[in-house]
Amino acid sequence: MGVTRSKDASTLMRERYVEIWPKILDPWTQYLIAARSAFDGDMDKMLVLAVIGAMSLQDKGFPLRDPAPHSYDDLLSPNATALEPRPINIESIALFTGIPRESVRRKVLDLMARKWVARTAQGYLVVLPAAAVDLEALSAQLFRLIGQINSAIDDSMKV
Repeated sequence: MGVTRSKDASTLMRERYVEIWPKILDPWTQYLIAARSAFDGDMDKMLVLAVIGAMSLQDKGFPLRDPAPHSYDDLLSPNATALEPRPINIESIALFTGIPRESVRRKVLDLMARKWVARTAQGYLVVLPAAAVDLEALSAQLFRLIGQINSAIDDSMKV
């Protein structure tokens, strides 16, 4: 007898942990290793970029000049531009993540040197399209991981 997809993933994972977790542990671990490498061994730097990115995209639409489809490939387009961000700065990132303010400052400076992050005229931080371009392989690995998680959940529902 199968399980309905409407059952939330958290409940399904708890009920079928031994069946699902081994199928996703290796790809998840491989993704974390690749992410660590992409961020020079500094997972906090990845977290800082993710927080800035989340704040850039949240409630703001999509970072393109024209209303093209909202695909990942659109981010890689030469027409992609940074959004006008929500008010986010080093202090707010430090408070949100628990990473010390001075550490966040250094990580932001490194992200700016890579041209992945910039400051607006108001001093707010925004992720630049170059981050999507430079991290394309890592993003592709994340998309595969999400697919593997989805497949593992689907497979467990057939039992």
